[in-house]
Amino acid sequence: MNDQLSGQLGWEIPAYARDVLWLESESGAVKLEGKQGLFTLEAPAQMLTLRWGGTEGPALAQLPWKVDSLEWDGVVRIGGYIDSLHITELDDLPAPITILQVGGQPLKPGVDAFLGGGTRKSVPYPTANFFEGVVDEIDETITMWMALEDSPALPLAQDALVSKLGVYLFGRLAEQEAGWHEYFALPLALEGMTVFAP
Repeated sequence: MNDQLSGQLGWEIPAYARDVLWLESESGAVKLEGKQGLFTLEAPAQMLTLRWGGTEGPALAQLPWKVDSLEWDGVVRIGGYIDSLHITELDDLPAPITILQVGGQPLKPGVDAFLGGGTRKSVPYPTANFFEGVVDEIDETITMWMALEDSPALPLAQDALVSKLGVYLFGRLAEQEAGWHEYFALPLALEGMTVFAP
């Protein structure tokens, strides 16, 4: 490929998600094709927004341009506010599942939940700031996150909902084998959460 227009996500997209992922840039949006998410942009772009379901769909990630492959691995990182929690039991799962509905925006590339070991000498350490980590140029969209009842994030999610606290959510598109796509429009598996003070 090796040009400024064509590329791929670089991850084998689950079958349920292959016809609903789009890339958006300032020049327009293109639908991704096939297992690897092949695409050709209308014009070169430095930053791309990955969307679910179409050009008006939830923004899942902001990805910097990389030649050949965007190297996206299904990870979704959103900053926003929890609008609702719903708990239910599904026939295929041995335990109840909680669905978090979140209004938010993708996190900027490079924003993490905590400072990694490689930043040990980069002192002074910055104060956590909810607003500095989100891509505020992208309008807020709704995402849905799934967590099993034993997830340690659920008590935090309840506190964030009741107190209207900002959160960062970390997770990924659910695996095909999990079967969550048969029940949920956008099955995001919750893996981590940061809750911010008001």
